[in-house]
Amino acid sequence: MIEERFLKVDPEHGLLYTLSEMNRLERLSFTRPTFVKFVHEKFSGCVPCYPGKIWEYMQKNFYYLPDEHDETIRAPYVLLKDKQGDCDDFSLFAKTCLDILGGWNTNYLLLGKTPGAFSHVVTFANRGKSFFKYIDPVIIDGANNTFNFIKDQYKFRKLV
Repeated sequence: MIEERFLKVDPEHGLLYTLSEMNRLERLSFTRPTFVKFVHEKFSGCVPCYPGKIWEYMQKNFYYLPDEHDETIRAPYVLLKDKQGDCDDFSLFAKTCLDILGGWNTNYLLLGKTPGAFSHVVTFANRGKSFFKYIDPVIIDGANNTFNFIKDQYKFRKLV
């Protein structure tokens, strides 16, 4: 069996297909002992600090390279080697690291400039929910040089 390290996603399959493939690459990364060990060694310790540590690591070690014509999604353990990716790769890396470490609930947050046209994805994490408010909500956007911030151009959002 050939291991899938990358997935080329045809945009015509739609958003749900892309998200299911991202989830598959996340599960695949859980089975990589060297990646799981890296995550624990690099980010463990202060649970409230996990999102900031992961974002800082991406800022210092990864180069943003947009997929303009095709959509290639890299498994998080592959991103460590390639050191370059787009917002899908960065959000998948952040979500996977947080899911391995525990202590945070994670989702993808889709962002768009116009209704229904989501062109950017980030990781949304929180420590739980109290009534109608999230506890310690945080945005991890490896393509943004400001931690826990969404650019004003993204007026439309969808949590998935």
